[in-house]
Amino acid sequence: MTEALRLDGITKSFGGNTVLRGVSLALPAGTSTALIGRSGSGKSVLLKCAAGLYPIDAGQISVLGEADVGNWSDLRPRIGILFQRNALFDGMRVWENVAFPLRREGMRKAAAREKALRLLALVGLDERAGLGFPKDLSGGMQKRAALARAIAGNPDLMLLDDPTAGLDPVLASSVEQLIHHIMRRQNATALIVTADVHELAERFDRVAILEGGRITWNGPAGDLPEDAHPLLQAA
Repeated sequence: MTEALRLDGITKSFGGNTVLRGVSLALPAGTSTALIGRSGSGKSVLLKCAAGLYPIDAGQISVLGEADVGNWSDLRPRIGILFQRNALFDGMRVWENVAFPLRREGMRKAAAREKALRLLALVGLDERAGLGFPKDLSGGMQKRAALARAIAGNPDLMLLDDPTAGLDPVLASSVEQLIHHIMRRQNATALIVTADVHELAERFDRVAILEGGRITWNGPAGDLPEDAHPLLQAA
């Protein structure tokens, strides 16, 4: 099966703190993978390394058919990223945040605004919210706006850091359904950090567990043993 993302022996340190210790992980194209682990285990760092936002200390990253990526500029438009803290631009209106990747790729302002407002509606935000600024939104609303931005460019690979954090169960389910709809439409691949470990087999194709800076389990979600991680036993 074709792989959309492959990490081989990825190591990443910050000063004297080694966060990733030889992480290896492969994401088959067209699949969704839940990345779980304790708080502070390095999940967000792993996503940023996979997106080329953090330089790695050792190892190799292959993305969307490009082996051992050295130049990320051509790949970034094909990758949709949702950051843990949303990373919305304070000085831009919400719709302008969502439209940012579209404008960067040359879409006219009017068309980008129309698409941005449509995407915001898909994640449950109305036009009034879109015309405001990020500071006017609650934390959950900011998360939804950031998700709309992540999917704006119809990405082939989505790297999403806890996209349903702070959302009520109904909206969280709706957001996950939207992500899977985009995956099917684009034949996209998703690596999704999640703190919700309930019913993983019903929500994701695969699961990877990050513990101690290494992937300690990785495989089809339906094969995940209950004792693979303490988080699963506490669920």
